[in-house]
Amino acid sequence: MQAFQIRELVIAADIAAEAREFYRCEIGGDPPETIIVASPDLQVRCHDGTLKTVRDRINEELDARNSWLRMGVPCDLHWPFIVGARP
Repeated sequence: MQAFQIRELVIAADIAAEAREFYRCEIGGDPPETIIVASPDLQVRCHDGTLKTVRDRINEELDARNSWLRMGVPCDLHWPFIVGARP
């Protein structure tokens, strides 16, 4: 997965079109024409207020999804998600 910055949010997705569609459906509104590919070392603010790198957040989420899969719970491993917000 890659990280894409759309306005102040950083969204993880396989391709930019998926990040754009996720933003449109889940956040609401139209994303800008230009989407920035975020560096894995970029720091983002998480939902609990901590700062983490994009790489760490993506790895945490994928680890959690893999845990669900190992328990037999259906889960789309590559479904886009919000990594965090730019501080």
